[in-house]
Amino acid sequence: MGTYTIAPRHLRFAIKLACAVVLALFVGFHFQLETPRWAVLTAAIVAAGPAFAAGGEPYSGAIRYRGMLRIAGTFIGCIAALVIIILMIRAPLLMMLVCCLWAGFCTWVSSLVKVENSYAWGLAGYTALIIIITIHTNPMLAPQFAVERCSEIVIGIVSAIVADLLFSPRSIKKEIDLELDNLLIAQYKLMQLCVAHGEKEEVDQAWGALVRRTTALEGMRSNLIMESSRWAKANQRLKAINTLSLTLITQACETYLIQNSRPEMVTDDYRELFAEPVETVQDVHQQLKRMRRFLTWKGEHNTPVTIYSWVGARHALPAA
Repeated sequence: MGTYTIAPRHLRFAIKLACAVVLALFVGFHFQLETPRWAVLTAAIVAAGPAFAAGGEPYSGAIRYRGMLRIAGTFIGCIAALVIIILMIRAPLLMMLVCCLWAGFCTWVSSLVKVENSYAWGLAGYTALIIIITIHTNPMLAPQFAVERCSEIVIGIVSAIVADLLFSPRSIKKEIDLELDNLLIAQYKLMQLCVAHGEKEEVDQAWGALVRRTTALEGMRSNLIMESSRWAKANQRLKAINTLSLTLITQACETYLIQNSRPEMVTDDYRELFAEPVETVQDVHQQLKRMRRFLTWKGEHNTPVTIYSWVGARHALPAA
């Protein structure tokens, strides 16, 4: 049987989650809210939801982003519920029917928007349902109920964020830096494969995996910008990196396709140049220096456009 150990970051997250729940409960009781359990549930959902998705302690940006989505969804749902109640207070059956249509509409919209934003629309739908079902016997309490619902949700989210800040928030910046290094190495290896004109299945698998990694890096960027305004410049560089990464993939694939009809375009000189194996980012930088010297000697007009553009774009790739 294996030995189970608790990593320090797992223990830290457990303390962070407990602190968020207790803080939300304390504030809820302090302000004598009608249902402080909503604040507690919100703190737990906002803190623990991204943890289940990440398989461990969530990043600070994910907690704050999920919290903002929950606030937006709750406010939209409360406003929708109040509008429905005001317009149809004398027709309870019609009010319930319209509320169900609203929930269906929100579910439909959530299937159209980005996956990370669908949470807000789903929440807007069932928040309206909760309010209308709860106050259908006494509609005059709707405004008070909606205000309390919004207040408790905000308290829970603020508690989760405060607990995250108190116990060393986990930044995604280090993960992005590591992924950038791996992405650059993968870009070079794809170009190696395309210049060598490897098997089509292998090339397809390599560029498909690289596109997925580029897309994943874009998702990590959205988490980074939520962490702190100090990452604004890094966010701009990551936007440029996303575009350049897709450009490098396109140029590598074009190099492969050109050789299908005109194999003489890529001579043995280029195959030997790209044949050198690379394992680290430093190896890639050394190879790129050699390539730039070689292309300067060879001349732009005697170099395949895709290779010349690839080396130029790779040299322009900024660091995050």
